[in-house]
This record gives sequence, C-alpha cells and structure tokens, in this order.
Amino acid sequence: MFDILAYILLGIFALAGLVLTVLSFPGVWLIYISTFLVAWMGGFELISPMVLLVIFFICLMSTLVDNIIMAMGAQKLGGTGWGMTGAIIGGIVGLAVGNIVGMFVGPVMGATAFELLFAHKDFKQSFKAGIGSFIGLLVSIVLKIGINVGIIVYVVSIIT
Repeated sequence: MFDILAYILLGIFALAGLVLTVLSFPGVWLIYISTFLVAWMGGFELISPMVLLVIFFICLMSTLVDNIIMAMGAQKLGGTGWGMTGAIIGGIVGLAVGNIVGMFVGPVMGATAFELLFAHKDFKQSFKAGIGSFIGLLVSIVLKIGINVGIIVYVVSIIT
C-alpha cells in the first residue's frame, strides 16, 4: 500500500515538473528527483545507476540548452552578442518582474534594447533580433517538454 501511494506521489511530482517546464522553470530536476526515488524504491534494479547517470546528463543538457537556443534565435535573425546577452537578461528579469507574461516579453525587450543601445542598430533590426529570441524561447520550451515527457514515459514503462 505504501509503495502505491509513494508512486502516485512521485508521479504527481513528475507532472509538477512538467508544468514547471512549460512555465520555463527547471522542472526537469523535479522529474529527475522523482526518477531517482523510483529507482531507489526499486533497489536500483529496474532503473540502474548507469541509466540514472544518462538521465542526469540529459537533464543537465536540457537545462543548459534553454538559454543557448533563445540566444541563437536572436542571432539567427540578425542579432549580435549584445542581442543574445539582452535576451538572456531580459528573460530572467521578465520572469522575476512579470511572471509568465514577462517570461515571453522580457527576452524580446532585452534583445531589442541591447541591440539598440550597445550594437547601435536601428529599431527595425533590433526588434527583429528580439523576435528571434522569442522564437528561440518557444523552441527551447517545446524541446524541454519533449525531453521531460520522454523521461516520464521511459520511467512509467519500466515500472509498469
């Protein structure tokens, strides 16, 4: 009975991690902790330490790729290093100040502002870099959701 309750609770944690990922928080780590606890509960027989290590590195890459893809989106549409820096800072500040809306608006504003102020580009070019950062943010969220769903499906398929 305790095992079933624990699996249900860990499943809820994993789903909460998925929701956090949609909100651009590092929910993958909540999913990893849930996976680790499932492995521990099974005596590391169903999910081996080597599998946990592979999943750990996948989670690490998922976390790092978020800002990189957002910055690359700004660069792809003509942004410079300043625009990429502005997109990252704008995303962090936007999330802190404006919650969910700020998470999406912040990178656009940050990339646009940095391109205007530091790269001395006109507004049209600067805004284009800002839109690129927004597209990069959306791509990174979709990628992270795919990774997280993959981890959850893998773990569920092993324990059932």
